[in-house]
Amino acid sequence: MCASCRRPFLAVPVLLFLSASAVAAVPLADRAVPPPGVETSVVTVRTGGDRTAAQAVAPLAGVRLGLYADEASDVPVDPGWGVCVADADGDCSFVVPDTADGGANAGARFWVRQLPDGVPAGWFANPVLRTGPGSGSDSIASVYTFRTPALAAGRTYSSTDTGPDGFMISDTYGTNYTASGGVWQDSRTNPVPTVGCGLDVAVVLDLSASVGSALPQLKAATDTFADALTGTPSRMALFSFDQASPATTVDRNHPELVPVSTKAGADAFKQLYAGWTLGKGTNWDQGLAAVAAATERYQAVVVITDGNPTRFADDAQGDGSRTHFRDVENGIFSANAVKATGARIIAVGVGKGVEGVSGLNLRALSGPTRYDGTNLLSADYFQTADFPSAGQDLHDLALSRCQGSISVVKQIAPADTTGEDVTGSVNAGPGWTFDATTDDPGIGGLPATATTTDDGTGSVAFRPTFTGTDSGPVTIAEVQQDGYELVTQGGRNAVCTNLNTGAPAAVTDQGAAFTVTAQSNEAISCLVHNRPARPADVTVTKTWQVDGRLLPDGQQPAGLSAALRLTGPGGADATPQPWNTARTGYRIGEQITITETATVDRPGCTLVSSRLTRLDGAPADLPLPDTEELTGEHLTAEVTNVVDCAPEPTPPPTAPEPPPIRPPGATAGALPATGTPALPSLIGWAAAATALGGTILRLATVRRRSRR
Repeated sequence: MCASCRRPFLAVPVLLFLSASAVAAVPLADRAVPPPGVETSVVTVRTGGDRTAAQAVAPLAGVRLGLYADEASDVPVDPGWGVCVADADGDCSFVVPDTADGGANAGARFWVRQLPDGVPAGWFANPVLRTGPGSGSDSIASVYTFRTPALAAGRTYSSTDTGPDGFMISDTYGTNYTASGGVWQDSRTNPVPTVGCGLDVAVVLDLSASVGSALPQLKAATDTFADALTGTPSRMALFSFDQASPATTVDRNHPELVPVSTKAGADAFKQLYAGWTLGKGTNWDQGLAAVAAATERYQAVVVITDGNPTRFADDAQGDGSRTHFRDVENGIFSANAVKATGARIIAVGVGKGVEGVSGLNLRALSGPTRYDGTNLLSADYFQTADFPSAGQDLHDLALSRCQGSISVVKQIAPADTTGEDVTGSVNAGPGWTFDATTDDPGIGGLPATATTTDDGTGSVAFRPTFTGTDSGPVTIAEVQQDGYELVTQGGRNAVCTNLNTGAPAAVTDQGAAFTVTAQSNEAISCLVHNRPARPADVTVTKTWQVDGRLLPDGQQPAGLSAALRLTGPGGADATPQPWNTARTGYRIGEQITITETATVDRPGCTLVSSRLTRLDGAPADLPLPDTEELTGEHLTAEVTNVVDCAPEPTPPPTAPEPPPIRPPGATAGALPATGTPALPSLIGWAAAATALGGTILRLATVRRRSRR
């Protein structure tokens, strides 16, 4: 037995039914069945619960059966020996007295039927099943009861014996509609629907030939179901069957759960069955057995079928054209195994092949509650006229689980995207947390916190309660993770949709959070993007052009200055920043604004222009302030200020003092002792004039250079 198929009660010794012939070969001494006496006979019925292998069923203890004098009797023939209770081995045995020759029960033939309350806790009985042609026509509501052979003392009559002392079991099909596998069936109670928006669901599609030209409609109905789950924390798996599972025309089943929280995910799921074609035969047993054998676990299993079963087991037993007890019994056993995993079965019968009395078999797979148009969440099975109707019912079922809820789907954009480009986004992994709050006293259940898991949907759901109001504002704030940044869409922190109408839902940003209106009768889904934040920095240098001469900042003439200001990081207002010094803390994709305040406090000088003249090493000519997007890790810019200064006026030359007049023969520097200065010679005056002119010329040249 496979480990994943074990159930707690299998710790006791059990006998597995490998086939009809194998059962017949098991000695009665190995069973917990009392031996007959010289005046008694034993009638024993095997009771089964969950399928444990392709042709094996675990015993079901606690089943209570009765012996009835005829089919119409309401009371067993005797309250003592006419009633049995199945033991741990699944043997329910009657010891019938007085069956010796001449005894009161000698040659008697009784009917075995389940007592009205003859099921253990957690199970329900199926006293009537639908049999008849596989097409659904001429349906028969067949009472689940079996007649014993004529009883004789000293003999044991078994439901699994194919010999003359056997009854119930039969491999003769055709119109022998009550042919059974010899194991009494009961159905597990359908697990209660899970609460909350979002669903892990397996869809099991009937690809029997009877679907015919409606195959595109079957696929469209499944599409509708997937679309209804989009925008919620949901995943879907896929199975098929005709006379086998996967269907004979299909390469494999897809038990792995595919996230459908986004349109891309739903589209990927739809592609799994887009090319499927039809086979032949209808084997409910194997379709559900494949689900039970999967390692994945599902909250719900939706079976969409257009006909009753005509095959069973992994070797396609049955006649393929008619429905017998045995075809349905095996489907029940596999359905029980699915329910044992905690999955709720929703049986959807489509078209004339499963209308009317066929609801008995859909009921046996799932549960006793039929959809009546009002009970979507509690219904176990549906009977619809066509596939579009089935798709609509499944759509409504999906959304009914989400009424009043707000789902948040978180996606991570690739690191190499910028701005609002989120091409190639993927669903977030585990650990992304959102908080939901409200200031509306009519909305309960908040504040609440939800965190994404590793389910691949990248999503969470909040389901507030409504008291005295039908709607109200709910604010959702993301707990931002280090190394990531919010990516807006259309300038908004989230994009929200009304899942009931498909229309956009209004969003109001509250800082990094957003507010949306929750509706008690509608479902809202919001998509939020983040991107891995890549660090960036900005460096701006300054150049002066004074009277045509380029000078780096710090070498310009006195009175000329400029103060740089940059916005950010993180959208902060502009603040001072030193020239030629990197400002860090930015993220790639962020926008920054470069501006300056220039001061010219020098007579005769005028600021002609201040422009951005280089950007990332390339020439530019942009006015200030200038806004740029950080597309790389480093942004460099150069701002050039052009200043013109008027030439300073040239002062008139100053005549030199004439040298003192010395008398003839006096030495240089000596003054005459008396009165009258000596007159210079003509040659001395000429030399003095020449020297003075050269000095004036040199001074003028230096002054002009200093103004440049």
